[in-house]
Amino acid sequence: ASRRIVARQVVAATQKRNMALGGHSGPPPEWEGIDKVVRSYFPQDHQLSAAVLGFYFSCYCLYSLSKMGGKKKEPETIEAPAAPATTTPTGAVPDIESPDFEKFLDSEAFVKLLDSEEQLKGVVG
Repeated sequence: ASRRIVARQVVAATQKRNMALGGHSGPPPEWEGIDKVVRSYFPQDHQLSAAVLGFYFSCYCLYSLSKMGGKKKEPETIEAPAAPATTTPTGAVPDIESPDFEKFLDSEAFVKLLDSEEQLKGVVG
């Protein structure tokens, strides 16, 4: 009975040792067609995966560079619409942004507006 236990331990240790040293997964596969050509340059799986990732990354970079180096559009100039010429009725207060407003402040109509409480209430309220 003790021989069987020792034999099992030796077999288990040998199997573990072989797996730890890289083990053998069988003969290498035979590649055909395009795989044979590609595997001649990249024989291991990690080399092939790095090559594929590098190919896709380079395609992405070329695409990004082509977008950046395209024709530059000239910015469109938007012209501000001309202010309509407004005429204010006599005695009315012109718009603040109107060129007539400054003249109104210097006129007698502005002084009368400030003196008359009824007219001031009509403009303000």
